[in-house]
Amino acid sequence: MASPERSELEARAAALRRIVYGTPGGHLGEAASELEAVEAELRRAVAMGGSHEAPAALIASPTDEGRRAGWLAVVEQVEQVEQDARAPGAPRGTRRRALVMVAVAAVIAVVAVLGPLRELAEPPRGLEVFDRAPDPSQALIPGQDDILAPEALASVRFIGSEVGYDAWVFRDRDDVCMALQRENWNGAGITCVTEAEFARAGIRQVVRYEQLYDLVRPVGVGPGDGVEFAWTTDSTELEWSTRR
Repeated sequence: MASPERSELEARAAALRRIVYGTPGGHLGEAASELEAVEAELRRAVAMGGSHEAPAALIASPTDEGRRAGWLAVVEQVEQVEQDARAPGAPRGTRRRALVMVAVAAVIAVVAVLGPLRELAEPPRGLEVFDRAPDPSQALIPGQDDILAPEALASVRFIGSEVGYDAWVFRDRDDVCMALQRENWNGAGITCVTEAEFARAGIRQVVRYEQLYDLVRPVGVGPGDGVEFAWTTDSTELEWSTRR
């Protein structure tokens, strides 16, 4: 297959992954079937070209056994969450958290439908993180599941922990957002920018000296100083630097 044709297929696959993995119910629509077909075509292109370099997010061919195991795991998770939500004396907000977990589980189930993700040669950079299925154990921001819209919750991705803070990113309509939360706390500082702004400068949040734990505060950071957290188009995880 000619390089321009393959590039078009890769661009189409990336767009479909954003729909399938990053939107509620995306795995139920025609996008999931089209994504499977496009990735099969890409695999054929790689095989015919004799190249060992497959597209970074290429998914392996699905198998009946993989589908069955994946769906069983999702069903078990959903049933357990629903049982907890219906239990007498369940805390306020448990029902909504259950629904959120069901939505997240449905997104994860796409992996079982389309096939397991192959080992990736490189981690995703910047917005590429939204082209990958989220880790279900890290797909919720503590204390924020009652605040964010379902569409935003479905796109939440964990990007790492540094100097006492955890960070997640998500999409909110046309914006890209980063939530920064001090470890063992329940509140998060959220900063959002447009995609154009993100492409230009990324997302940045500054945490002052007083908001840093003594044990993890970087050496040399004193009163009046701070730490700047950042996530940019080249970032593969949360980044930070001292700010004076």
